[in-house]
Amino acid sequence: MSLPPSQLDDDDRERQVLVRAIRRLPRRHRDVFVLHRFTGMPVEQIAERLGIETRAVEARLAGALGRLSRAVEQAGDGGLLNANEGLGQDRLCAGIVRQTPIISR
Repeated sequence: MSLPPSQLDDDDRERQVLVRAIRRLPRRHRDVFVLHRFTGMPVEQIAERLGIETRAVEARLAGALGRLSRAVEQAGDGGLLNANEGLGQDRLCAGIVRQTPIISR
């Protein structure tokens, strides 16, 4: 159950925006993004696991980051996507990992 926006602090709002944006990514972008950013899998290993070229992984990752960046900008939360943040340890983001079919194979 979500709290009304007026009861959320800035971190919670940012987290909700990011989680919603990740869930809305096309599956091919979401799979690559989740594997790379939340599990720390290297691009080469993602390519091997998905049976695609390394360049395709890089292109999908770039596509995912572009879409997420636009979603965050539209929500008015610029600067949210800091690659150095420990988002993979967040419970909400961990839920995304569990919901992504490619992870559970």
